[in-house]
Amino acid sequence: MATQSLANVPRGGAAATRHAIPTYRETLKPLAVEEPVDLALHRPLGYLVARLAYPTPVTPDQLTWLSMVVGVGAAVSLVRAVLHGGSMAPAAALLVLSAVIDCSDGQLARMRRSSSTFGRMLDGAVDAIVQASVLGGVLVLLVVRHRAEGPAALAVWITLWALGLWAGTQHTSLYDRYKNLYLRHTQAGFNEDDDDDDVDADRDAARARGMTLAERLRYLVYPNYLRAQRRLFNWVDPAVPGRFREMPPHSPEGAARYRAHSEGLMRAWCWYGIGTHIASLALALAADRVELYMLARVFAWNGALMVLIPLQRKASRAFFGAAR
Repeated sequence: MATQSLANVPRGGAAATRHAIPTYRETLKPLAVEEPVDLALHRPLGYLVARLAYPTPVTPDQLTWLSMVVGVGAAVSLVRAVLHGGSMAPAAALLVLSAVIDCSDGQLARMRRSSSTFGRMLDGAVDAIVQASVLGGVLVLLVVRHRAEGPAALAVWITLWALGLWAGTQHTSLYDRYKNLYLRHTQAGFNEDDDDDDVDADRDAARARGMTLAERLRYLVYPNYLRAQRRLFNWVDPAVPGRFREMPPHSPEGAARYRAHSEGLMRAWCWYGIGTHIASLALALAADRVELYMLARVFAWNGALMVLIPLQRKASRAFFGAAR
């Protein structure tokens, strides 16, 4: 997640080289909220990128922009392969590289011990652009591949694509919210949980002073994403307060209770994050099994939610009910 450096933190160059380079473990979030595929693939490679950038003037935001360029490049490569009969492996490799760089921006930020709402907004906007671009390429693939089967078959695949697109956005939103809930209640000083109306107020202030193009992109996506996420949560897990500021403050006792109720469930939610989504799609592209990925996203992942959501609702009622 991209962030901006603080004044008392090395910003790159010679000043950074005078400080000990943070270890790989120091660039990770608590393991309970890390996606398995990130720990196995994206984070180790992301650490190499972040370590190379650490003593330089390169900022986390710049890495976020780079991940967008590479991700859109994956979409372009995919469409070229579909239209000209080439291999989809380069598109898969670029998609994984985009995910690696997307991890590296947050790792670099943690190396420099910095965080900002602007960085989170940019990261979310870039993730949305990359997903939309690549899944647009997947739609081209399905149309080209299945149009000869007739209108009915093509309509089925387009419907499955739309359902897969919708499911993917809901899954990553649920993971992101439960991740922030877990960190808020188990980590003292956690401050990366944003409420949509607070971001709206920041946007209005930025608009009054004049927004840059980058700020416009950030505010275009992030507040709407937070509102949609809150509406989703009101339906999925109504025991959770709608806004973070309405939740009980952090305490050691509360942290212990939250872990007892939700740590195992958090590990299950880690299979719904964007890293898993991207890696699964990249594997499907490399193996030329995109249809299988769409079916799995619609049926397998959603089928598992039929078990996970009731368990999570029970845990949320137990924690937030006792906290009132």
